[in-house]
Amino acid sequence: MPTGLIAVLVVLAVIYIIRAVRIVQQAEKGLVETLGQYTKSVDAGLAIIFPPFQRLRKVDMREQVIDVPPQDVITKDNVLVTVDAIIYFQITDPVKAV
Repeated sequence: MPTGLIAVLVVLAVIYIIRAVRIVQQAEKGLVETLGQYTKSVDAGLAIIFPPFQRLRKVDMREQVIDVPPQDVITKDNVLVTVDAIIYFQITDPVKAV
């Protein structure tokens, strides 16, 4: 075999391995989809997938905060009241969330 062909094959193998190994962070869950269908959940750490057929979707499992901007509201007795809110939410089931 020519050395040029071997070098190309080695480069392609390294690229495939880099795409196949994924890192899931501590506060995330990984969802593996095979051909678009949910297959399994992956916890934090290294996850190995097969790139042409599988995809890894990461879901953040931490508590999220949404700040709702203040809004002026007129009550029944014509008093102007400002309402402000903060929304806290956390994903408990990543499969249903995605």
